[in-house]
Amino acid sequence: MAPLPGELTLSFLTRLAARYHLTIRDLLAAVTDVGGQQNLTGMLYLDSEIHLNAQARARVATLCRVPPRVLEQALPAWRREEPCGKYGAGPVGRLMRGEEAVAAWGPACPACTAARTGRRVPARRYLTSGERVCARHRYWLLFLPGTSGLPVPLGPCPEVVDAQRRHVRLLRRSPAGARAFEVAHAITGSWWDQPWPNKDHLWPARLEATRPTGADPGWWKVAARDLITYPETVTLARLLADRTVQERTITESRRHLPYRLGELPGLLAEVADQLGRPWLTRHLATVTHGPLFTWAHSCVHTRAASTPAAQRTLWKVHSAHRPRPLSDLLPHAPTADGTPPEAKPARRLRGHSLQAERAFAQGLTQARAYYKEHGHLAVPKEDTPAGYPLGQWLANTRARHTRMPAPQAAALTALYPWWNAPWSTLWQRTWHQARDHADVRGPLEPASGFPTTSYSLGEWLYLQCTRYPTLHPEQQRLLTLIGIDAAAAAAARPRRRSYAERFQAGLAHARAFADVHGNLAVVTQATVHDGYPLGQWLANQRSHRRSDRRPMPADRARTLEDIDPWWNPPWNLRWQRTYHRARDAAAGRLLQAENGFADLDDSGAADWLWRQCATYDELSEEQRQLLAGIGITTEAARTAREHARTVSKRPSAARAADVEDKDGNATRAAGPAAPRGRRRTRRAAKPERPREPGNRLGHRPDLRPGFETALAHARSWHAEHGHLAAPRDTLHDGYPLGWWLFSQRNRAKDRARRGLPPSPHLTELATIDSWWNPPWDLHWQRNYYRARDHIKAGRPFDPEARIPAPAPSWAPGSPGPASSTTSSNPASSTC
Repeated sequence: MAPLPGELTLSFLTRLAARYHLTIRDLLAAVTDVGGQQNLTGMLYLDSEIHLNAQARARVATLCRVPPRVLEQALPAWRREEPCGKYGAGPVGRLMRGEEAVAAWGPACPACTAARTGRRVPARRYLTSGERVCARHRYWLLFLPGTSGLPVPLGPCPEVVDAQRRHVRLLRRSPAGARAFEVAHAITGSWWDQPWPNKDHLWPARLEATRPTGADPGWWKVAARDLITYPETVTLARLLADRTVQERTITESRRHLPYRLGELPGLLAEVADQLGRPWLTRHLATVTHGPLFTWAHSCVHTRAASTPAAQRTLWKVHSAHRPRPLSDLLPHAPTADGTPPEAKPARRLRGHSLQAERAFAQGLTQARAYYKEHGHLAVPKEDTPAGYPLGQWLANTRARHTRMPAPQAAALTALYPWWNAPWSTLWQRTWHQARDHADVRGPLEPASGFPTTSYSLGEWLYLQCTRYPTLHPEQQRLLTLIGIDAAAAAAARPRRRSYAERFQAGLAHARAFADVHGNLAVVTQATVHDGYPLGQWLANQRSHRRSDRRPMPADRARTLEDIDPWWNPPWNLRWQRTYHRARDAAAGRLLQAENGFADLDDSGAADWLWRQCATYDELSEEQRQLLAGIGITTEAARTAREHARTVSKRPSAARAADVEDKDGNATRAAGPAAPRGRRRTRRAAKPERPREPGNRLGHRPDLRPGFETALAHARSWHAEHGHLAAPRDTLHDGYPLGWWLFSQRNRAKDRARRGLPPSPHLTELATIDSWWNPPWDLHWQRNYYRARDHIKAGRPFDPEARIPAPAPSWAPGSPGPASSTTSSNPASSTC
């Protein structure tokens, strides 16, 4: 007995059992028998499928007398899986069921089955979306979970047969036909779940015409979903797969991502015309979620490009948009006593876990609280009201708004319609600010330059007016709500902020800054005070004050002078800033010019005071008055210059004296005499600080104690291990001796590369270990010491037997056990 093309394996076994006058259970027991035990897993139902291993398939081929290659070609699940049995080796069978575990199938056409087999026995076949209709005998091959399927006569519905022919033509001509049908099936499935409008008469009539005799109308409405929507699904798939429709949709959107389907009237008119439902245009105009909106959104987002990534995005049907399986929707069968069937609890769709639903409920609660307080959900991404990251949660939700379940999207839309607007949240927040301003202060008056608004809000509104033709249609509608339509936007004038207002704003910040710092001289051009560019504003005021073309009004200059009399000094601002630094350093102290201001804690301020004393005669009268305020009078300046001349006569500062640098090289020191010129004369008059004599060892005196500490650790290490070839990460009594030796080696090698003599202080390391810095690799030196210690310990040394060999983990100074499993060259091994 031969199988039908595309038949389920269990359906074929059922027909085979009938030919042997056996039940299917008896046949399965014979096929999977292992030592008198049935090696079969799973439960047998009317809609089950079975997978067999090679031994069981051989038994079936023997029973039906059909070559295995023929069975493999006819039965799609013949070799799909090699199941494992519960009794070890031998023939194995595994039963499985469910719409997700088994591919789509349906009943075979009764007339076609009888013509091919000569018997009127039911059979089941794997069916694609285009094979649900038998056009010859006019049957719809309906899948019903828990049954072997139901062939439905299509005599009263010729449009279903015509749709099947158009479907086959679409699959044959369009590369995206199969994927477009999946999207269209999700769209019609979403319409099926909604209440049917009173204007729709096609689906109710088709539903009544195909209902089997005696079938419950409610049960049939659930079971016949795919049958009733099939003609509209095929028509919609052909429309969506048309490249012309895709290009018109992109053009109609003006490159803006749609907010609602009403922004694409051409697409809606085409859908309504093709489906023969004129009222559908108005019905779909307000839709902001669902499979059709997702397709239009993806079409505009990807520009319907032909790249594989764009095509995957365009034709992807998310789990939230897929029609629910019939097994979740059909009620239980009536009980034996006639009790009505119990309703099944709605199962959670794949990809929507309980944890995700709880997280959404928590975020929705926080969003309600935020909306109650602020009146919108345009939350900045970084905001965390009440400690909850609401901004990040809303950003993540907006990113997946096309993939959200319909109840979640409806809940957020009911709370705030623009929660997922295709423009920035900053734009939305500013629009709310403008709306609140219009509610309180009245109309915005674009033609007058928005005089009642703040400067920043007026500038934003004028910018929207200049960009009005390119804005999103929904943005234009929102601006219309606050009185800015196309005509008002064309007549808008820029927001002109008065100079007096800007001056008062900068003056307030300058006064606040001076109250804290005591002056305005320390304000640089980059200074920002409380978000206000105070440095740039003050630089503009100084430039205005010094300008001859447009002099600053006297009252404004006096206002700034009241804050700081020297806000715009006639000398360099750097002098004024350093003066305030020196004044702060000298506060509460008696300056002593006779010791070079050595009592000041700020050495920079002390140096600056020395320079002012040296150039005291060149300073202006106002500068001298400022210096006198901190104790630098004419006598103090003269005393400081006398002190500088006394200190500069020390022998180490003699002209052209030969001195030795820190590396021991003879150099010529610059003499006190300076060339001519104002700057060089000032530099020559600058008093020099006394310098401490250099150290012959190459170290500053303050670094010598640290060197002695490291040297003591090096001696201790050498006394314990007999060398200084310590690894870089060596710690000796908590001291990083390895890193210190590493830096000393690098310093010695650097001097050798530059042709300089060795540093004198490094000879002390050579005294401890003459090979502390060998010219070869330090790994070789460490392995040498290991081999030396190995031999000194009286252990054997045999190069052919690889003794000594490096230990798995080397301990400094320890010889380690002998091993014959490592490299034969000890010098090349690592440690």
